Amino acid sequence: MSSPRLLVICHGFPPYHGGAELAAWYLAREAARDGMTVDVLTSDLGGRLPAEESRDGLTLRRIRAPKKEWTRHTAVELGRFHLAACRRLDEFADLKPDAVLAHFSFPAGLLARRLYQRHGIPYTVVLHGSDVPGYQPERFGLLYPLLKPMVRRVWRDAAHVIAVSESLRELALQTWRDGRMTVIENGVDTETFCPAAPRPPREGPLRVITAAQLIERKGLRYLLMALTDRERLTICGTGPQRETLQALAASRQIQDRVEFAGAVEPSAMPERLRAADVFVLPSFQEGFPLALLEAMATGLAVIATPVGGIPAVLRHDENALLVPPGDADALR
Repeated sequence: MSSPRLLVICHGFPPYHGGAELAAWYLAREAARDGMTVDVLTSDLGGRLPAEESRDGLTLRRIRAPKKEWTRHTAVELGRFHLAACRRLDEFADLKPDAVLAHFSFPAGLLARRLYQRHGIPYTVVLHGSDVPGYQPERFGLLYPLLKPMVRRVWRDAAHVIAVSESLRELALQTWRDGRMTVIENGVDTETFCPAAPRPPREGPLRVITAAQLIERKGLRYLLMALTDRERLTICGTGPQRETLQALAASRQIQDRVEFAGAVEPSAMPERLRAADVFVLPSFQEGFPLALLEAMATGLAVIATPVGGIPAVLRHDENALLVPPGDADALR
């Protein structure tokens, strides 16, 4: 008897760096380890990656879709990926998947629903944040009213709808009031992300680390504004705010104490975290941040903001320090 076959759809997938994309990879990898045949439908990031590749027990099948930068996808790029994937849907249906796991309501959820309508393949959709109307108005504000009816249909026809946090589920219910949704928070590989044994002695400045896309809602400028001569900061991640943040560091004359590490390979993150003392995530908005869980699993002290799914795992003065978003003084 052949093993069950799963088709995973996510517009971004490692080596593209993002918390939701890493979560999609972890789930797909574990499904393959459990004996499933797993195909992943994703983007080739504008021709930067091969059309097909086998890795981690997965078969990655990449769609050619224009992409300007190796950072988060714009609304136009998501639309282009959706159109390009639609033209190849029958090809992916020919793989005979038993089920589809779609990460994000759009474009993955829209594609999964098309497969369901045309070929009867059941699908589950995972809500990560920006795919829920109202979550990120500064990015998709003009599109959310147009997307709402389509998103409702995606959720209605799904076998299961999963939100990565209770706060995200509550936001989604504003779009789909009668919706049936399950909350399953992101998990972390505690065999990979674990404390150093023994933990090396610490000397010199406090070593602070963060891992995030360099975008406004991550609140990184407030972290730079809070930095004193008692700390050194490593910022792991890429994004459109890099030059702005570097200029801020230079204006505060702290550039010699701030490392902009860029995109760090997932395999290198455990050692990066073990070399630090404190992990800080000063976000204005989150779904359920994987980077935060990885830092906790590695044994770091954590400072974060009480937004999104964070209060579900962090309690102020118990296992973390929680500070208001946008408050550099509170971060000091």
